Amino acid sequence: MSMLDATIALTEREWTRLMRQPARIVATIGTPMIFLVALGAGFAGSMSGLMGVDDGRAYAAFLLPGMISMAALFASIFGAISLIEDRQGGFLVAILAGQAPKGSVVAAKTIGVGGPACAQACVMLLAIWPLGLHVSLLGLLGAILGVVLLTIGVVGFSLALAWRTASTQEFHAIMNTVLMPMWLVSGGFYPAAEAAAPMRWLTIINPLTWPTEAIRASLAGDPSPLLGGWAWPLSIVFAIAGVSLAATIIKTPGRKASA
Repeated sequence: MSMLDATIALTEREWTRLMRQPARIVATIGTPMIFLVALGAGFAGSMSGLMGVDDGRAYAAFLLPGMISMAALFASIFGAISLIEDRQGGFLVAILAGQAPKGSVVAAKTIGVGGPACAQACVMLLAIWPLGLHVSLLGLLGAILGVVLLTIGVVGFSLALAWRTASTQEFHAIMNTVLMPMWLVSGGFYPAAEAAAPMRWLTIINPLTWPTEAIRASLAGDPSPLLGGWAWPLSIVFAIAGVSLAATIIKTPGRKASA
């Protein structure tokens, strides 16, 4: 079986699995939307002028890139869990022991998980109109590119983490300890450029911050106040690093759950 044939077959399997789990799609989009509405309404009277919006929608508009990153993160986590299930069920053992190249597993998981994750995150961009954001076509395309880079990076790191995790329970524990705190300090909730120095630098070195700031800069039509012109180069580095890490890790034996 060629690399392309194996990748297509495995990708179709991932998409079929997703279509059979509508609750997964709803949860991926629904949770960020709830955060966006609840926090945006709760802080509506306390902030203005953010993202070029001068009324009560300003904070919700500022939150939007962070909620997009949440949607991508959740979708990637669900997809990474499927990798653990495939390994535990013996499916990946059969694939890797057969004629399918190992690279096809990485490519299929990246496309099969990353494609839906990117699409679900892009659905959040529909909120730009009710939030009063005036985004040009170029800005919208830039935001979509930022979502793509964000998703590729998050999917890559999630797959690498899942491959080295023995069970879904352990993966959830690591997610709550590592991935969620990374998202919380990615500048999704607060203007990091105005934060205290320790928090500002913690946000700057956080890889999730880079594509989140790139998306925000595209929607606002201005350079990132935190990263300036570095938001896009760093986002590209994040995407490449995520895929490279997944490709490297999946070539090694995965951990097995202990009895």
